[in-house]
Amino acid sequence: MLRYLAGTKSYGIRYMAEPDKTNLFHGYADMAYGNLDERRSTSGYVFIAGRGAITWRSKKQLVVALSSTVAEYVALSEAVHEACWLRSLFGELGYKQKLPIKIYSDNEGAVAMVKNPQFHQRAKHIKIKYHSIRQMIKRDKVAVENCQGHQQTADILTKPLPHAKHKQHTSKMGMATI
Repeated sequence: MLRYLAGTKSYGIRYMAEPDKTNLFHGYADMAYGNLDERRSTSGYVFIAGRGAITWRSKKQLVVALSSTVAEYVALSEAVHEACWLRSLFGELGYKQKLPIKIYSDNEGAVAMVKNPQFHQRAKHIKIKYHSIRQMIKRDKVAVENCQGHQQTADILTKPLPHAKHKQHTSKMGMATI
């Protein structure tokens, strides 16, 4: 860890204006399924505006998920709450987000569960607080979409990555030598 910090002390996040973008920011949500000690998964999300990360988080989930789909659903729910807070903050600053905030996930099952409340049998054991994601989608506050695993920028917050992938995701988060 110290070697990494010493090697990146000249790094910072570079932001660039994107005047033609309809959405001010977008996000990525991911998880690493069940650690060996407590069997709890790790959630991670990152939101990007102006080609740079504006907020990110990596945290052990409070619940033990029964599947990777449920763990991803919990991670998406946490990202949706952050997206709604960001939407409100940007609005107060005079930057209204006109379209739903896009949040990308690489778990097709979790995206399907978010978009289709008919997955009742598979989701009835999930705490109600995580289902608020569906309400935010109905209100057009957020939109959850699939992305390919290699495009999942939040991977950097949930698991160790090979050097090339790490560099790709740090670059996508706006990290650069300043």
